[in-house]
Amino acid sequence: MLRTSNSGRVAILFAYIVRFLAVALGQVETSLEKVSPSMDMAARTLGYRAGQALVRYHLPLIRGGMLTAVMIVFVDCMKELPATLLLRPFNFETLATHVYQFASDEMLGEAALGSLTIVLVGLVPVVLLSRMISRSRLILGDPAR
Repeated sequence: MLRTSNSGRVAILFAYIVRFLAVALGQVETSLEKVSPSMDMAARTLGYRAGQALVRYHLPLIRGGMLTAVMIVFVDCMKELPATLLLRPFNFETLATHVYQFASDEMLGEAALGSLTIVLVGLVPVVLLSRMISRSRLILGDPAR
């Protein structure tokens, strides 16, 4: 059973934010490049307020990049071991630390189920991301396909 204290949860949350913020920001910044200032001006000309323009035009343009960032960070968090091992004094145990403990004790049979769980749960977002990319290429008629 996984046990955590409140200080352990705060510490691991802070460590994960620091560790994975750059990965997520890279994806979001790339998708924000699609939004040009002229879109804001055109929306204002059509009578939309800033919030309405955000919901109607900006969010649909950056939705793909945001979903990609969430999936990449989720997969990285599933397999993250170094930050969690550093926070072990806070009694923070994750699936990755349990697998590591079993593997370091050479109890490979016990580590197998946790390892497969990490792989399968990490594989689902990768498959979804792959389908999302191939679908967008079909819609856009990408010649690389």
